[in-house]
Amino acid sequence: MQSENFAEPGAPDRIPDDLVEKYGREARKTVKHNLSRRSRLARRTRRAGRVVRGSGADLWQTTAVVFSLSVIALCGIGALVYAVYLWPRIGLSLVGAVVLMFTFSYVVARRVTRRGVDPSQDEVSLF
Repeated sequence: MQSENFAEPGAPDRIPDDLVEKYGREARKTVKHNLSRRSRLARRTRRAGRVVRGSGADLWQTTAVVFSLSVIALCGIGALVYAVYLWPRIGLSLVGAVVLMFTFSYVVARRVTRRGVDPSQDEVSLF
């Protein structure tokens, strides 16, 4: 029985004939499977490293802002749920106020975005 050569980096060049004779074809399949799993993991690790190294500062800054706002929103929702649990009448009035503010914000945002933006007013000045 001829042993096979492996072209994967870090893998043995071949399975010795005495091991193939001693353990049979199942050992060859197990070795191939383990090597292919190892190479898949190594490829994924290298790919993840390239993604992390290749991403710019803008991506990390946006990730931090979105994460922070998500934590703040989750804490706010948790506080509202806890307020409703402790004091149902007051908590529900708080939830109603938040829903009312969100609805008002949505209506104002729709009106602002419907208006055409004048190209001469691209720059915003505070003075």
